[in-house]
Amino acid sequence: MRLQVLFFVLSLTLVAAAARAAVEFDISTSERVVAFGDVHGAFDDWTALLQQVGVIDGQLDWAGGRTHLVSVGDLVDRGPGSRQVVELMMKLEGQAEAAGGAVHMVLGNHEVMVMTGDLRYVSPAEYQAFAADESQTERDALFADYRRFNPGGEDAEARAAFDAQYPPGYIALRKAYSLEGELGRWLAQKPFIIKVNDKVYMHGGIAADAIGESLEALNGRLQGELVGFLRNMDALREAGVMPWHVGYHDRLTFLNARAEEFAAANPDVKADWFDPLVAVFDAQKAFVFTPDSPNWYRGTALCHPYSESFNTEKFLKQLSAKQLVVGHTPTSGDVQVRMEGLALRLDTGMLKSVYGGRAAALVSVGGTDEIHYLGSSQAAQPMPEKRDLAQQLSGMSDAELEDFMRTAPVVNIEDIGTGITKPKRVTQERGGVRNDAVFKYEDTHPGLQDRGRFSRSYNDADRYVYDVAAYKLDRMLEWQMVPTAVLATVDGDEGALSDWVENAINERDRLEQELPFGGACDQWEQYRLRFIFDILVYNEDRNLTNILWTKDDYMMRFIDHTLAFRSTEKRPKQYRKVDLELSDLLRGKL
Repeated sequence: MRLQVLFFVLSLTLVAAAARAAVEFDISTSERVVAFGDVHGAFDDWTALLQQVGVIDGQLDWAGGRTHLVSVGDLVDRGPGSRQVVELMMKLEGQAEAAGGAVHMVLGNHEVMVMTGDLRYVSPAEYQAFAADESQTERDALFADYRRFNPGGEDAEARAAFDAQYPPGYIALRKAYSLEGELGRWLAQKPFIIKVNDKVYMHGGIAADAIGESLEALNGRLQGELVGFLRNMDALREAGVMPWHVGYHDRLTFLNARAEEFAAANPDVKADWFDPLVAVFDAQKAFVFTPDSPNWYRGTALCHPYSESFNTEKFLKQLSAKQLVVGHTPTSGDVQVRMEGLALRLDTGMLKSVYGGRAAALVSVGGTDEIHYLGSSQAAQPMPEKRDLAQQLSGMSDAELEDFMRTAPVVNIEDIGTGITKPKRVTQERGGVRNDAVFKYEDTHPGLQDRGRFSRSYNDADRYVYDVAAYKLDRMLEWQMVPTAVLATVDGDEGALSDWVENAINERDRLEQELPFGGACDQWEQYRLRFIFDILVYNEDRNLTNILWTKDDYMMRFIDHTLAFRSTEKRPKQYRKVDLELSDLLRGKL
């Protein structure tokens, strides 16, 4: 068995080396480049799209000549035609090469999931596509393994439960996507990131942890981790301790039980399969399976452009490229650009039955980019990302919300219960529209802006007008992080109304409740923006109670600026030793 493990390690090294030698990571071409996003088994719409852009003909053969076709991953899962999609891609790859063109494929998280046995999103139709490849003998053997580890109950009841959990086609699908299967063997050779001309294509996005390595090194690392995991799982299967019915999420508990059984029956003896078992446990820390890996990361698509652009710019400059093209996170049906063109989102929700989107292709030729949508006779341009905090919080634009807060009748006022200046929560309603806001009315230096001479005591001012100033500055810089605020009179008091951030939690309460920091956007990356904004407005009052996160996605919101806008050129004390990291995009806005 030790020789067998050594063979697997050697073969892993040879496979990874061969894959790196066979795959180009940096391609330069003057030919047309056609890229598409997440197909998810939407075979009919995908093939219709490829026909419309002249990549394949009516018989589904290559018709693109010297075109380069690029997939950013997630060919499989959810849709009925996943097998057809992968098999057609395999056929087109050979046909394109013969015609002087090329087919490029980067792995998405769903290819990795299916290959490793994480079958959460495999649909009944996907299993059915493999049912004819599965013999009754194979199913009986799978059931026998299942019963070996699940002996309870009558056979008939156990068989019914087994058939429901492992439908016909299950074992054939698992084997087809393994390293010994035709589909898995082809996918395992594919990279995670490629560069074609001035664009970098990957499935998810680029996190800070992936910056600094060359394309060859990064792809080698990710491919090696994936293939290594699969090889070690194969070794455990051959040793009889990892049956095919055990999925990705059950593997560690299952293997731990087998190890305990072996140790109890064989004191002071090391199992022949101990080394691959340890490797499978160690793979929990493999980069390819983490949320920050290029096939899982969502920050490029979702996180604030001013924080996210720092890492994106750094990565693109390193590769002498201009744009990331990603999938993974569906849009509302339109190809979108964000960070003023640094990133392009190509997952338009092609599988309509699940995402309600439409098939789209990015066509690049001669330095010009166009979008082709299935069924459209005219080329389109990518849509700039829309970021509107007021719309998100209230369903109104800034202008509409400002007017509402100034003029809508107040129907309820209650003390918030926190804050030295005793702010209130104000509810307004008009025409069936209801909205809440925070009302502050403290002003220690009324009329300060009209005084002819400056006094140092002005730097101690606590003024509600500064909440409005912070909002106005936020919109000038297009940050969209400070809620809409207006000067208003409530119950006879002059003050400022700031839109209420519903379903939020401050950092103090999060820590006290020991809640994990969730969401796609890293806490530190968001703090980068906090440092810059607070220094810009000289905010002395940033503390754990006014570091505010939305509960559903942990996005930061800037609130409480009544102790800001001081006249010193120094930084606030808490930021004097902070290293500021600004992207060129943010620097330009400033």
